[in-house]
Amino acid sequence: MIAEYTIEQFVEDFEDAQTPDAKNEVLLKLLDSDIDVVDNKELLIEYKAQIRDLKEQLDIEEDIKINELIDNGLMELYVCKKAVDKFVEGSSYYVHIDDYKSKLLAIEGVDVPQNIKDYLDGIKPLVWVANDNGIGTLKFRTLISFEFSDYFTK
Repeated sequence: MIAEYTIEQFVEDFEDAQTPDAKNEVLLKLLDSDIDVVDNKELLIEYKAQIRDLKEQLDIEEDIKINELIDNGLMELYVCKKAVDKFVEGSSYYVHIDDYKSKLLAIEGVDVPQNIKDYLDGIKPLVWVANDNGIGTLKFRTLISFEFSDYFTK
């Protein structure tokens, strides 16, 4: 026998959820349950506002992190040479390339076995491109899945 989902369980699940997506999943679970949402309208409005505030705070923190990466020289300016996804040809973007393979192979005093080197050969760098939605808006990063050098140049 499956236990009925209760408003108390919903509140506990919502409070335990750490991310906006996890909190939205809990809300969807509530909507799929037999709980009368009309009777709990005020609670749902409050929780929806909490999700919105959490998303806004995460966006602000992401913007701060990107600005720190730029200020510390960890993001370099590249020009989009061919439009792809939301990137506009001729526009400049800050880019952060995480090349874990080179970092792992460059550790001094460590002799990396050949089978590990072979495995590492298949690892591509992670490329993050910073973008925004116009002047005065918060910056966000996008992890790209296309071949970076085909679309961007210094």
